[in-house]
Amino acid sequence: MPVLHNRVARLISPRRLILTCDAVSEDLPQDFVRIRIEFCGVCGTDRSFYLGHRDEGYPISLGHEHCGTVVAVGDQVTPYRVGDFVAIDPNFRCGSCVYCRTGAGHLCESSTVNWYSNRGYANFIDIKASYLLKLPEYRSRHLGALVEPLSVAIHAADISKCTLASEATLVLGVGGIGTLLVFNLLETQDGEIWIYDKERHKTAALKELYPSRIKILDSADDRVFKVIFETTGSSDGFLHGCALLAKLGRLIVVSRYHSDEPAIPDRLSWKQPNIYFVHLNGHGDSFARAAALIKRKWEPDHDYLLSFHPLSSIDDVFTKYEYLPANKKIISME
Repeated sequence: MPVLHNRVARLISPRRLILTCDAVSEDLPQDFVRIRIEFCGVCGTDRSFYLGHRDEGYPISLGHEHCGTVVAVGDQVTPYRVGDFVAIDPNFRCGSCVYCRTGAGHLCESSTVNWYSNRGYANFIDIKASYLLKLPEYRSRHLGALVEPLSVAIHAADISKCTLASEATLVLGVGGIGTLLVFNLLETQDGEIWIYDKERHKTAALKELYPSRIKILDSADDRVFKVIFETTGSSDGFLHGCALLAKLGRLIVVSRYHSDEPAIPDRLSWKQPNIYFVHLNGHGDSFARAAALIKRKWEPDHDYLLSFHPLSSIDDVFTKYEYLPANKKIISME
């Protein structure tokens, strides 16, 4: 068997992302699968690691929105075969703790256990088979990299219980997660949605796709909303959401505030709001729902929202992240 070499993007310190090249082990645990990664999306969490807002020790590999082809399976793996196209849910669920047994597997007591060799910005990954979902036949393989972030958006929408047809709804921030939230809400409900982002090319791109169903909020507009999704990742975004929230409204926070945790505004309690913090993608069915929704509803025109970058230029992507025009950035391992 020829020796496989694995290029892996590793963060060795804040703002220093390098590619290493290692031989892939010939040994594969019995309940593991080896995957040749094809695409991996760039997430705000990856960006926070890159900037040094999160520090879990160095070096660390990044990327968790990945998809690829099975190239080897362990002796005890039966659901997957060589050649299967799969997406990877990076959230481990033991299946036996109190949270897994009560429909909250995303809060699993063993969720910090990492049963994989490296993360998604790499050519290969060895990973426990329970993380995987076999994908349908997509018109293009890059769509597999949208499954994980869309599953988070679906979980957020489920928590919100929003009804576009009868509730004024705003998505604050239309980067990757915000864009997929808009896609999920508009493709599964009737009605319209408001969006806001400081980077106007992002709101314009979505408006072009859904001209009659999207309204763009002006920064000076002080109208209020019954449901607000906050996805900006900044404390300013959270405070903006609090200011625009109607009395008895619902604020769904999908952001992670790694560098500047916001304070609760003094008079927010006067609105008696409901504030929900979304963690990961829920119990697990959202992953399969995301894969199916992409198959049914993601059209070629939606690809206008995406940009693609080779693994060899990954440091450049992170350095220039805010200046790249697309709503969602995807790394290609080719």
